[in-house]
Amino acid sequence: MKHLLYTLLGILLLAGCKEDKYNVIIPMSDIYLSAPQDGTKIDLNDLSIDEYSFSWDKALEKGAKLILCATRDFKKPVKIDAGKSTSFTLSVLAADQYFSQLGIKAGQEALLYWTVKEAGNTTAAASDVHTIHVKRMSTKLLQPEDMTEIALAEDKPETAVQFEWDTEGRPESTSYSLCLSLDPEMKQTVAEQSVGIVKGKSSLTHEQLQTLLDQLSIKRWTSNAIYWNVKTDDGQLVSRSSGVLNMTEMMRFIDVRGDEKITYRVARISYSDGTSLVWLADNLRTTKYPDGTDIESNNYKNTPESFGEGRVKAYGVHYHYDIRDKIAPTGWRLPTMQEYKNLFAEAGTAEGQWNVLKDPDYYESVKGQTHLNDWKFNLCASGQWVEPNINNHTGQYCYLLVTDNTEHGCMLHDGGATLWTPWTTGAPARFIFNEN
Repeated sequence: MKHLLYTLLGILLLAGCKEDKYNVIIPMSDIYLSAPQDGTKIDLNDLSIDEYSFSWDKALEKGAKLILCATRDFKKPVKIDAGKSTSFTLSVLAADQYFSQLGIKAGQEALLYWTVKEAGNTTAAASDVHTIHVKRMSTKLLQPEDMTEIALAEDKPETAVQFEWDTEGRPESTSYSLCLSLDPEMKQTVAEQSVGIVKGKSSLTHEQLQTLLDQLSIKRWTSNAIYWNVKTDDGQLVSRSSGVLNMTEMMRFIDVRGDEKITYRVARISYSDGTSLVWLADNLRTTKYPDGTDIESNNYKNTPESFGEGRVKAYGVHYHYDIRDKIAPTGWRLPTMQEYKNLFAEAGTAEGQWNVLKDPDYYESVKGQTHLNDWKFNLCASGQWVEPNINNHTGQYCYLLVTDNTEHGCMLHDGGATLWTPWTTGAPARFIFNEN
């Protein structure tokens, strides 16, 4: 009888939606939710409860996805693999983690919606949706505020981030360490920084935080959910629940080749199709192969010192066409011509067009114009190598090597929409990070 009522209700809802184009229609399956019942209250601070169970009326052959969302339209949900059973159990700490991903801060209350989908079925949800009133764990971590966004600044490494926590009930002689991890329970890899005997307050610089992030398997050069807590000298965590920081590492790459270490800037470029690529945002400056051996003198040409120290660094080294696919830093690759076309086409749609890619000092033909380097790409008019000289520099021409040209050509941007492929002895090089 209950199933029949839900079916009739679904038909009525669908019929009603024909009159209102703003109603959201959620395709339904014949799965019915059991527990928690609609309107159940879940307080993660209740120490008498260690876990919470979600259940539905039938097993799913391909497995179930438990879906949690802060809105009934399920536009920005959290999806949890729930196996092939008719129930799934969340520990209190796991629930706290998932609730944080829905934008609920520590100690706060919110109304959530939950349902179930069969794995692989991206449309049909269970035939009903339940609400739950949740309250996240309270915390003894006071600062930074939960879910604070922190972008580490490579150009301001001494910038300090203040951390504060509640020390009530602990001896004044207690020594503390700040802990960062991708695991909210701090059971997997934990990066620690001792701060000594302090009264619930300490700070770390951006450089120190970057050193800690380097110990974690983060996704490079984008925001990561980093959990933080404080550990006492007897190994106890100060707070039952870890805080969440949405952290982005410094936009830099340190290229190590033998005894040589060079730091480059990087830029994550977002495209209108929803994808993004991480580009090296400087011209390569090394004279070594990735294994640390020296590049043969006939296979590269340095920017002449007479150009000035700033241009020598910005223009980088011009590499012979024949070694273009042998010089990429480990984990990076030389772009194709099409990838440069895509980049410039995307920039062409921005306010300021290609200026958003260009360095305000070292793309000399556009000096003083608006929107220069909005995308932090630092593109330079560094010229090309046509034996025996570096030509067409310090003006409007930007040459860069590409991997797929088989006729001794490179990419040329001359200030307009079209990219050209002139013959070259060699040219500067930039690279794309291999994220997969």
